[in-house]
Amino acid sequence: MNTRICKTCDTEFSGNYCNNCGEKVISQEDRKFKYYLGEFINALTFADNKLWRTLKTILISPGKLSSEFVEGRRKNYMKPVSIFFLANLIYFLFPVINTFTTSLQIQMSGLPYSEIVNQWVVEEVAERGIKFEEYEKIYNTKTTELSKLLLTVMATLIGFFLWPIHIGSKRNLLADQMTIGQEVMTFILIFCLQLLAGLILIASLIGIKHNLFSDVIISTLSCIMLLFFFAKVEYQFYGFRGFRLVINTILSLLTVIIALFLYRAILFFVTFWAI
Repeated sequence: MNTRICKTCDTEFSGNYCNNCGEKVISQEDRKFKYYLGEFINALTFADNKLWRTLKTILISPGKLSSEFVEGRRKNYMKPVSIFFLANLIYFLFPVINTFTTSLQIQMSGLPYSEIVNQWVVEEVAERGIKFEEYEKIYNTKTTELSKLLLTVMATLIGFFLWPIHIGSKRNLLADQMTIGQEVMTFILIFCLQLLAGLILIASLIGIKHNLFSDVIISTLSCIMLLFFFAKVEYQFYGFRGFRLVINTILSLLTVIIALFLYRAILFFVTFWAI
């Protein structure tokens, strides 16, 4: 049998695949358009199946994706971190609801630290000698850019805050909490925000006033969806039942709210010093 030299690792082997690194021998058939088209369709179908299976699992059986991941069953789903970054991309491509972008107007009104924000912004505008509208435009452009990166901070904060709540569970490692934090953020970005954004779009198309979907209504609906999500996570991922499940579900929702306030504060201070 003829032997070959692998073009990747220089190992001598026989057959169509390198015994050392697995590199495939490229034939003339592999360079034809028909082969390329087949590979493209296979890759697209495989990715599509994993994507929809992952999203369906997060929606119908919250906690299962993270449970499968930490137990080492990872081939049937996208990794929690991969689906989280994809959700991040989708959210910022279609930012109908700016919960995480957080414009300067939002930062300056109604948040626990808004008084400090107002003071700093007024002083900064005066020091630069520009109009507030000009500063606001600069700020909003920069904060939109930075918020894409800092959403990882939000997921990390959620995971960190979930850790002490679930002491005594079958999943008590900090790394486990970071994994579920990524799944939580994926659920928020895809199902809480993008689903509600879709409802807003449909409402506008059929003539329903946009103000029916106020921040209060959107926040309330998101909280209801998250309560369902965390109740399933307590059962599926942490293994709690009964009273502990109810208490942990409520506390987990509170961690998201606290993490959101901290995320927005961090986003403001980072943006403020970056411009």
